[in-house]
Amino acid sequence: MSLPQQYPSRLKPVGPFILPGSMAIVLACLEESAIWGVNAENSGKREEQAAIWTDAEKGGRPGWFVGHPFAEEQVDVHLKRLKAWGFNTIRYLVTWEALEHAGPGKYDEAYIEYTVNILRRCRAHGFRIFISPHQDVFSRFHSGSGAPYWVLLALGLNPKRLHSTGSAVVHSCWATEGNGGIEGIKEAADGDLGDFPDMIWNTNNHRLAARHCFTMTFASHVFAPKCKIDGMAASEWLRDKWVAAYAHLADRCRQAGGILDDCVIGWDSINEPSEGFVGISDLREFPDAQSFKKGPCPTPIQNFQLGIGQSVSNIQVFDFTSLGEKKKGKVTITPPEGRGVWLTRSEAREAEERWGWKWGPEWDFWDENGEGGCPWAGHGVWDSANGAVLRANYFERSQDGKEYDYVTDFWRPHYEVYITRIRKIQPNAISFVNPPVFGSPPDLSEDVKQGRMALSAHFYDGLTLLGKRRHNFNADAVGLQRGFKSLLGALKLAIIGEIGVPFDMKKTKLLGLAKGKESFGDYKEPAKAMDEVLNACDGENALSYTIWDYEPCNTHANGDGWNGEDLSLFSYDDVEGDLDLVVDDPPDMRTLITAGARGIDGWCRPYPIEIAGRVRSFAFDMESTRFTLRLEVISLDGSRLWQADRQNDGHEKTPFAGGEASALIYVPYVHYLANASVGEVTSEGRRLVGRPSLEGEEWVKGRGPAVVDLEIEHLSEGRLEVEGQWMRWYYPLYEKGEREVSLSLRKWRG
Repeated sequence: MSLPQQYPSRLKPVGPFILPGSMAIVLACLEESAIWGVNAENSGKREEQAAIWTDAEKGGRPGWFVGHPFAEEQVDVHLKRLKAWGFNTIRYLVTWEALEHAGPGKYDEAYIEYTVNILRRCRAHGFRIFISPHQDVFSRFHSGSGAPYWVLLALGLNPKRLHSTGSAVVHSCWATEGNGGIEGIKEAADGDLGDFPDMIWNTNNHRLAARHCFTMTFASHVFAPKCKIDGMAASEWLRDKWVAAYAHLADRCRQAGGILDDCVIGWDSINEPSEGFVGISDLREFPDAQSFKKGPCPTPIQNFQLGIGQSVSNIQVFDFTSLGEKKKGKVTITPPEGRGVWLTRSEAREAEERWGWKWGPEWDFWDENGEGGCPWAGHGVWDSANGAVLRANYFERSQDGKEYDYVTDFWRPHYEVYITRIRKIQPNAISFVNPPVFGSPPDLSEDVKQGRMALSAHFYDGLTLLGKRRHNFNADAVGLQRGFKSLLGALKLAIIGEIGVPFDMKKTKLLGLAKGKESFGDYKEPAKAMDEVLNACDGENALSYTIWDYEPCNTHANGDGWNGEDLSLFSYDDVEGDLDLVVDDPPDMRTLITAGARGIDGWCRPYPIEIAGRVRSFAFDMESTRFTLRLEVISLDGSRLWQADRQNDGHEKTPFAGGEASALIYVPYVHYLANASVGEVTSEGRRLVGRPSLEGEEWVKGRGPAVVDLEIEHLSEGRLEVEGQWMRWYYPLYEKGEREVSLSLRKWRG
């Protein structure tokens, strides 16, 4: 059940042509190729059959992350499904832990070989890939993803004491330890906890463990100069390890042949980096950037105090409601036995011996009993004896008054080392720049851009995501508003790397208040919510995106298998009736496309895939199925690509001079499938009945080939042909003079 051979027509991007403000990369022969795809996959952030401490502290095992994103024996059916949904791109998640869990410089070659094999299958199915060096709140051991266990040890943390000290809210510790401290343990024992709070994992960005690790990773050379590993600043040591791991993956892909450029078109920068402590003006207060608060939220100084095992009172508790954050009193957290999160002297020496690094002599912040160990007290930021802040703006300004900027001063140098290393292996790689959440990327030199750079920011309707219900109004304190359509367009993104909605939504009543859980299988509200956020990408914004996410391991009980998130477009638990027997070997297109799909009307939409020209706007109305598209058809004379063709015999010659150009448009069966009674109707007037695909794919097995049935409401010029789910719009391409062409269609109503 493969797609028509015409799609995609080309995979390899050529020349320095990523157009500013464009939805697309530029291929040979004047075509823009949109990036329309999915993220694969959420549970790949953790190893198979996670055991949070025992295996990790032993370095894991070979092939620990094999099976993510797809089991090798099932990869083809998953890729066929994604292609039948119209997607042409996969944002492929690879965590640092997956590559290097065994220790510094010890790469998991079994996992890398598995990844190469999966990428080969992606190429065979016609997908473009960009690799995401993925992390969330720094590490899986912070209830996120990213860094291996040994990295936390190298930075002075004991991962087993993160939750008990309030340094992170760890999902796997919640059932027995609540919000941490002896108070949380008692609450759990008394059965007073309730469910794991939705999205609380995100607050870990503002707790001690993640703030410390991000600060050390990007900026220890400035803020913690006493912290050296193997004679290097901790930030340089970590950067070099991280870059080397992904460079090793890139090099293995190069050695395998037929993957880089032909399939893997580029590399994201590190996913959703956080500034750590950088920029905080007063360590006694919540920084302005901490816009999302939920559960007990220590201030930075309270984090420091908890980190050395002190009991801390007056920790403010927050909830997140339809009107934004709400204070819910204060609590005390008392770390059990007064044990802090920092490695003791003896634990630090054991870690050095076990993992093979050596701390510098100045990394010695313990008391006479070998306890304590807080590097920020050791650098004079606060007094661990009395809890007082000594330099409230330590992370905001230098002693000579210079104000630090996280993105410019710290993120950019880290990124430049990384992309330079990657491009030594893949010179044509597109860099998808993923700046900090709500942040703008810095100015970068042309030597770094090389005409192959695209902004890859993330956008969610925050209130829908956090509250798991769709609202008619949105007073979202996180800063993403239902009216963010104009904001997206103003940013001129090339691609939105993550966008999506939860599928375990709660029903709503008057004023958007909760009314219990939505029944699984009823995805009308998620479909409407998805339609709204994707409509914000459409119109004159005309943005490309990769939806979050496709998760084959999704279940109703555990969602995507990560922190209670449930955003997968697909779930085996939603396969109905006897279809569960054939979903992995679908006999027809109905089974392939709809079995297990959730809210499919909202995201399986018509979309311009490849364009000879520029997309000016497009829009889709889910209720009426009306799709409109406006294109700017460029002239040959004004095209840099055509000029290069004429001047350089080494370039592919454009086939369009004096003839036709075309646009390839996905017109999904989900919205445009012909009724069974269409019979032998031929296209005439405003009606266009498509041809069956070359493969003769059937919607229902034994009932004849599937075709679409369209009403062409408007066609400014040219002609249309449809094969299966793929429409070609042909129009003349002239040597001189640009012009606009337009199209409007809907499902034939009879």
